[in-house]
Amino acid sequence: MDLVHDLLDKQLVDKSDLPFGRVDGVLIELRDGRPPRVAYVVAGGTVLAGRLGRRLARWAAAIRRRWGDRDEPKPTRIACSDLEHRGTVWKADVDARDTPAMEWELWLRERVVGRIPGKGK
Repeated sequence: MDLVHDLLDKQLVDKSDLPFGRVDGVLIELRDGRPPRVAYVVAGGTVLAGRLGRRLARWAAAIRRRWGDRDEPKPTRIACSDLEHRGTVWKADVDARDTPAMEWELWLRERVVGRIPGKGK
């Protein structure tokens, strides 16, 4: 599998086919005497920002703390064993409403999109 081509930035959907983010990173498990393996995929704004640079990752986390939660933003971590490739998306055997990724989506809807004038028209 070509991780960059086949996995990164691909849409994630939950077991009900509800989109809840994109694959922003991978966690690789190093094993003694065996080849490394992809253990988890992660999704989250700070993960994506981290791919673009440490400064941007710190900036994204600071924005989240300032305008939302006081806690450090938590990326959504999904075991590769819970993923199934479905054409252009990856289906995860999780409920999106139980993930930090969906918390972020709802936070954005309420605090940012919900305040745009004329949004209901």
